[in-house]
Amino acid sequence: MQRESLNEAIKAVANACPYYKLLGMEVVEMGEGSSRLRMPFDEKLIQPAGVVHGGAVGSLADSAVAVALLSMLEPGTDIATVEMKINFLAPVRSGVLFADAKVAWRGTRLALGEVDVTDENGGPVAKSLMTYMVMPRQEQGEGGGSKRESTDGSD
Repeated sequence: MQRESLNEAIKAVANACPYYKLLGMEVVEMGEGSSRLRMPFDEKLIQPAGVVHGGAVGSLADSAVAVALLSMLEPGTDIATVEMKINFLAPVRSGVLFADAKVAWRGTRLALGEVDVTDENGGPVAKSLMTYMVMPRQEQGEGGGSKRESTDGSD
């Protein structure tokens, strides 16, 4: 399967994800190591002060890095967030948020992603840096779980 077809399949699966639907997130674009997601303001996303909860903004940023990273990997490779740092720069009370992510570095088992979250006018909302674990799938082990190589943190 060609990379473009794989990316379209990833995009379709992501956009059908119940969590993405819950938050209103949508993968708009994805390319080799990059992605753009959108999330419209919704009353269900606000916290008591009347602005979008930081967890929703963080979920958007995290998801953008995940999609960007998946665009570079072989089918069947699993990923997991191991660390996330986010700076919130402005509150959001309306409009649409966009998360533009790129994979800044990728090793054998770890990857680093950067995300800019902006409002619909391009104004900064948040800046995030994330580390992901990359785990190629192995054959099935006893009990149905997949066997994985041990992670020694060497990269």
